[in-house]
Amino acid sequence: MTSPQHEPLVICDASPLILLAKIGHADLLFKLAEEIWIPEVVWAEITRKSGSQPEIPMLMKLFSQCVRPVDAALQAAFQTQVDAGEAAALALAARHPEALLLMDDFRGRLLAQHQGFRCMGTLGLLLRAKRRNLIERMKPLLVSLKQHGMFVSRDLETKTLLAAGETL
Repeated sequence: MTSPQHEPLVICDASPLILLAKIGHADLLFKLAEEIWIPEVVWAEITRKSGSQPEIPMLMKLFSQCVRPVDAALQAAFQTQVDAGEAAALALAARHPEALLLMDDFRGRLLAQHQGFRCMGTLGLLLRAKRRNLIERMKPLLVSLKQHGMFVSRDLETKTLLAAGETL
């Protein structure tokens, strides 16, 4: 029986996976989802620099069995509005509307919402993990994400920390 704390299916774009790995929390996905799918195009995007990024071997070990093919026609349709990785994730979500789409790209998320897909970013996933006591504190992870190149506006940072029951 599926626990109410677990998403049945999470479809991942590259950015959240890479960012979670950089802060040492890629394994959270397995604690929050029954099944994780990564489009082939996204996987290729992640692994093409396997020698230059220290988090890539960990991602390969954790997620190589999660790679899925995508309907090429659907991907092409979405790719008129977003890049190939986001388009592939959206194409998988279109075929599996029960899934939660994990994506940080603003344009991709807007398109997902317009299509009626459930969508969440890295911060939302970490907030969910905090609420389920899978992480102790949100603030150090937010600081680390920013140090690893994630742009977070001051307003979003404040809202996220308040939602997590923490302060700046």
